[in-house]
Amino acid sequence: MIREGKLISVAILTVLLYALGIFLDASFFLIPFPLFDLIFFAVFVQFLFWNRNAIKGYIWVYFFAALLQVFCNTLFLGTVLSSPHLNQLDDFLIVDLLKLVSKLLLIATLIFWRFQRNLKFSFLIILAFSLFVMIGMTEDFFWISPLAPAIVAFQLWRSDQRNPFRYLWILQSIFDLFTIVMLQYAR
Repeated sequence: MIREGKLISVAILTVLLYALGIFLDASFFLIPFPLFDLIFFAVFVQFLFWNRNAIKGYIWVYFFAALLQVFCNTLFLGTVLSSPHLNQLDDFLIVDLLKLVSKLLLIATLIFWRFQRNLKFSFLIILAFSLFVMIGMTEDFFWISPLAPAIVAFQLWRSDQRNPFRYLWILQSIFDLFTIVMLQYAR
């Protein structure tokens, strides 16, 4: 297994061990899903450091999408902003707009990835990804959101096996799945 795959495994196992520790301590299973954006961003930065000679434009678009997800993260916002500022931020749609821009950047990432790597997968993959991303942003169908990065991860596993950045889509899919499980569990 290459170092990128090992890092993804370590990130997932760390989250699961954290959840197991909470379960053993409090008899309540809780996956720390507010940390996922921060962990994903830290893993992304490590990928950039390891593969700095192989960075192309689509990676920077993906990086900015991940950065916007960090800025929209409730844990990050709660740490950086005071309570009055958070209340003021709730009055505007800035966070929702940033989330939408982040999702659009993910769609752009997939399009640029296909063209810059000369991949031959169908535009139906891009269309399905876009559809699942946008439907997953709605309240009634949020459970569909892990399918979007899973489709991309599977397609890149088939068509771009030499690219280490494809592991990020796997991590994103697994973190989305964990988030959905916790949100369903909390209902």
